[in-house]
This record gives sequence, C-alpha cells and structure tokens, in this order.
Amino acid sequence: MAATLGACTEPEAPLRLAPYEFRLVDAQDTLVFHWPTSSLPVRFYSEPVGRLPQYVHDGVRAWQRLFLYGELRSVIVEDSNSADVIVVMDGNPPPDAPLTNDPLQTVCEGFTLLPPRQSDANGTVRFSAPLRIQVRWFPGADSTEAQNCLAMVTTHELGHALGLLRHSNDPFDLMHADPQVRAPSLRDQSTVQTLFHLPTDILPWDPATVMTARGSGEVIR
Repeated sequence: MAATLGACTEPEAPLRLAPYEFRLVDAQDTLVFHWPTSSLPVRFYSEPVGRLPQYVHDGVRAWQRLFLYGELRSVIVEDSNSADVIVVMDGNPPPDAPLTNDPLQTVCEGFTLLPPRQSDANGTVRFSAPLRIQVRWFPGADSTEAQNCLAMVTTHELGHALGLLRHSNDPFDLMHADPQVRAPSLRDQSTVQTLFHLPTDILPWDPATVMTARGSGEVIR
C-alpha cells in the first residue's frame, strides 16, 4: 500500500508538444541562454509602481510552475542592486482596475534589454549587467484594458528574460509577438523545458567576474 501511495504522488510528465525556435540569432551563430543551476535562484526586482510588483510575482510563478524538477527557482528581492532581472514601468501606472477575462487589447507594450556580452580570459561569455524589462501603457486607454494588457505583457517579457529569446509563430502561445492568451501554453511549456535542458552559450551577469571583451546589447520586444 505504501509503495502504491508513493507512486501516486510522483509528478506526471506533461504533454509534449514540438517546441518553437527560441535561440538568439547572432551575426555568426545561434546562441542559447538560460539560468544554470549555479545561478539559481534567479533574483527578480520590480519597481514599486502600481500593480507591477503583483504582475511580476504572478508572472514568475506562472513560468516556475511549468518545471517539474526545480530547473527554475526564483526569489523576489526589494533592492535592485541585488537583482538579476529588473522590471520597471515607463511612466505612471494606469488607474487601478481589477483584471478581467475580456479580450486582450493592444494598449501597452514591453521590451527586454539584453546587456552587452563580455568574455573572460578563458573565453566564457556572460552578460555584463542584469537583464532589464520595461513595460508601459498607452495613455488614454481604458484602465481595465490597460491592466489586463500589462499583466500579460509582464509575463511575456519574463519569458524572454528566462531565455526564450525569439517569438512563437502561434498567437495562442504567450511568447507570440501579439499573444491572444494570458499565461504560458503547453507549447510554451515544452519550449522552456527544452531550453533549460540544453547547454547554455551565454551565462548570466556575475559582478565578481573580471571580463575582458565587450559586445553590443540587444532589445527584444
């Protein structure tokens, strides 16, 4: 009986769908970035503006629960100086309003800034600073539509910060350029799980590492 009960508590393998392309396109190659075990937990900071801290908290949880075996662990920090990923709002927040299930409207936008990459004497490539996410709403938009949009866009941009550096071709994946969903899909799940089980070509920022060569930064929307 004990053996039977133990087996029932094992996590079930998720439905596997074909992943979409997530690698960063470089001038000479395609590159993989994700957070290796040595960099966990990933430290997220949210600017304390409007509902943004809640959207960051909920977005991080939405991605983290897609993993069965602790491949992603995270923590919310209160000091941006200690963060690996910094999320800010451009301008003032929209008037407060509850989230609804109304159809999403394109009344906000966001982008993820990938810092310049650097190499150390051994050729190890890292980002030269924390990743930065910026979101903003379009003034004049309905407050409920703006809040719905910001919640979705924040979670979408967090997906980029985890290493999903390209967009899906399906609008029913959260990582589509103009998603029609609010949360990661099964295909998003298959893709991020595939990503986190690959060797990474780029490591996260480490302020204690002395770097010698600098590249250019990139913006992903």
